[in-house]
Amino acid sequence: MKRVIVIITICAFLLLPSLLLGDHVPETPGGVVELENHLRLFLKHGNFTPVAELVGRWEGQRFEFRYRALTLGSYYRVARQLKLGAFYRVQQGARHDDDWIDLDPGWVWRDTRGRTEQLLILDVSPRFLLGFLPGRNWVFMLKNRYLFNTFNSQHTLTVRPGVTYFLLRGRDPFLNFSFNYDLYIPLNYGSSFLYAHWPYLNVLYHLSSVVKLDFSAAYKTVTWSSSEDVIASGESDYSVKSRTLLFGLGVILEFEL
Repeated sequence: MKRVIVIITICAFLLLPSLLLGDHVPETPGGVVELENHLRLFLKHGNFTPVAELVGRWEGQRFEFRYRALTLGSYYRVARQLKLGAFYRVQQGARHDDDWIDLDPGWVWRDTRGRTEQLLILDVSPRFLLGFLPGRNWVFMLKNRYLFNTFNSQHTLTVRPGVTYFLLRGRDPFLNFSFNYDLYIPLNYGSSFLYAHWPYLNVLYHLSSVVKLDFSAAYKTVTWSSSEDVIASGESDYSVKSRTLLFGLGVILEFEL
């Protein structure tokens, strides 16, 4: 009997810290699988390429339609191998670290589906032909974006290196195969160097010179850090990772003006 009491005491001692600290540590808001749909419109006119993008995403433990965004702006080709861009985005359903809130009692994720946020985006996208690779139709792109969220004044730098192979039918593009790696670097928030990152494969099918069908699959990792409510309550800090499979299906329209 004494041995049983000793074992129970030791187990309670080992579990007590996690029980005391666990109530304020969030369950990750992501689900096992997310699905994103997008429609992109490109209007090419000389060196300018105005862009409109509409995105919707099903996500979370219940696989709900949560996130949607509209992005408007334009690229400008300053050189053969370099494009600059400026964009405005309005979005709903985005979650941030500080959306883990204390209801006293209980901790929950704030429902952000009806919250509107606005972002300003600057883009620098150099690309280079990798003619030394077999097939000679390889292109390397390093897409860099700076994002400023006016809702919470968060500054984010995104870096996306990627390699694309262009499969031609005659002289016309037929299929594009890409491997990219998205890196989200928080500049004034979070507790880790990378807020989110995901490698992904992408296939683009040129249905015609105007219509393209876009398919992608990614393994997405997001790091959630202590929210303002957790810090204000004096609870211990945390860093929680969520990992999901993100599949994308979209349509791209390109017009020459």
